Amino acid sequence: MDKLKVICEVSNKHCHLTDELLGKAGINPTKLKDLSQPGQWVTNEYYDNGADKFRIIMPCREQEQFELSLTDWIKRFGRDKKPVWKKEKEAGYVIILRHLHISDKQAEKLGLKNGDFVSIKKDGIRAGQLDNILVRVSPDFDFRVHIDTDEANALDIKNGEEVELLL
Repeated sequence: MDKLKVICEVSNKHCHLTDELLGKAGINPTKLKDLSQPGQWVTNEYYDNGADKFRIIMPCREQEQFELSLTDWIKRFGRDKKPVWKKEKEAGYVIILRHLHISDKQAEKLGLKNGDFVSIKKDGIRAGQLDNILVRVSPDFDFRVHIDTDEANALDIKNGEEVELLL
């Protein structure tokens, strides 16, 4: 059987803002580029909350969300504050859970459902495996794994690199 490959995308710290906060910040967002998930795009502008600068992901959401790696969390809050792990669209500061975006048709074909977990495997000099990758299913999703910079650096995964998906 052929190995199942998936494109891995590396997420740096970024934010999802409300229309209200975007307006208060005086930001009129302009598109830098489209992202792989349909309808999402990154702005040329950054949101500066006084302590950090965040790249802005559009479109706006109903709640603000500031997505960090574990390293960024520790820099901001220290080791004593318990991290908030992003599972859905929790408001505030969160650490992104590594996750797989997959369409409902692809998920059905692979026997996956929303909330399942899979793994990825990377070969090479820093070979390794990442487990507990949350499966997110939507008819609009493109087949991609999203990991943060800490995870990418640990296995030397470059943005856009293919890795093996383990079911």
